[in-house]
Amino acid sequence: MAKTMLIADDLTGALDAGVCLLPADVLVATSPEGVTCELVSSCPAAISVNAGTRHLDAVSAAARVAALVEVAREAGVPCVVKKTDSALRGNVGAELTAAWRASGLPRIHFIPALPEMGRVTRGGVHYVDGVPVAESAFGRDPFEPVRVSDVRALVSSQTDAPVHLVEEGSPAPLDASGIVIYDATSTESMVARVRELRDAGELGVVAGCAGVTDALAGVLDLGRMHGEKSLDSGNLLAVCGSVNSASRAQCRFAEGSGARVMRIGEREKCDDSWLDSEDGRSFVSRASESWGNAPLTVVDGSGLEDLTGLVPEGTDVRQVVADHIGAILVSICEQGLHGRVLVTGGDILASFLAQSGVERVRPLDQPAPGIVGFELDLRGQRLVIFSKSGGFGSRELLVEMAGRSREMAKECAHA
Repeated sequence: MAKTMLIADDLTGALDAGVCLLPADVLVATSPEGVTCELVSSCPAAISVNAGTRHLDAVSAAARVAALVEVAREAGVPCVVKKTDSALRGNVGAELTAAWRASGLPRIHFIPALPEMGRVTRGGVHYVDGVPVAESAFGRDPFEPVRVSDVRALVSSQTDAPVHLVEEGSPAPLDASGIVIYDATSTESMVARVRELRDAGELGVVAGCAGVTDALAGVLDLGRMHGEKSLDSGNLLAVCGSVNSASRAQCRFAEGSGARVMRIGEREKCDDSWLDSEDGRSFVSRASESWGNAPLTVVDGSGLEDLTGLVPEGTDVRQVVADHIGAILVSICEQGLHGRVLVTGGDILASFLAQSGVERVRPLDQPAPGIVGFELDLRGQRLVIFSKSGGFGSRELLVEMAGRSREMAKECAHA
């Protein structure tokens, strides 16, 4: 039986949270389909589930979370974690309420901070690098802007459940009912809070981003996986579909460092026929050849085009783009695997895995904050993929992930 079940709203979140529990044996389910009591019961340490609720409406998201918590209860999982986005995107209040009510417990403990990445909660306000989240780049996100920095107000806007705020250093209110939100400004305070909850027998249902799972890893006995697992070396193919300013800066820096950057624009993102066209086949062939010969190749879909008029009315533009970029990556991999892959954007990664028929993956390592390396079986071959959320990482990240920053620029220039 799994000792811990993590429920994330997207695939990147499921990987980010799961890798924090290493070196325990962690399984990541790429979608909620097939997550049964039998599967959860067979996991030796932890299972992290991509619930796929980030872009659902609040009612549908809550129903899916509740169903997964009920599976965990049926399997007897002692600790359920509702993994939330570190910038408070998505159906946070609705999903916290669903997890709390489905658990049957008096309260859910929510610690939204991720101090390692500059995301802290002070006085009930969530900050990103010292700026209230609604005033940061996440407040200007073209698809899902975060409009409210006050965590209690944000949660309350999506639920009628009681919501409580606890200052850093104050004791957990063990007589409260509903959703309990905690300030946290350091990793040490998060670990101390999780220890307090463990000692009080309050880890039945908790919530937060990767900061919480990282703290849990330090206080739970989850054991270790059997056998050595490592990240392969080799050329890096980076596929970027995030429009976050950090992602765009990473693509620009890679190009300035000599990497081969192949841009995909409006047609590539929206036209169903493009991939089968002469241009599409040529693009895939050139990308595959570059992956095989150069330390770093970037497929850059981070442009900010207005695509609303290019897809049928009522269509989810984000999903259309994710499916098309995911299909491009599938086609490149079908040409042959030449090393490692880094995917920026959880929707693109989820689409790639779904189109490849991959249902489960195993995290291997976290080479940098916000970057998760995992392995999967792709038509009988082992492939190592790194996942990254759009807002994570310095501008040098892609170059650094390629492994040889100055040498790489010279080699890419002559590839």
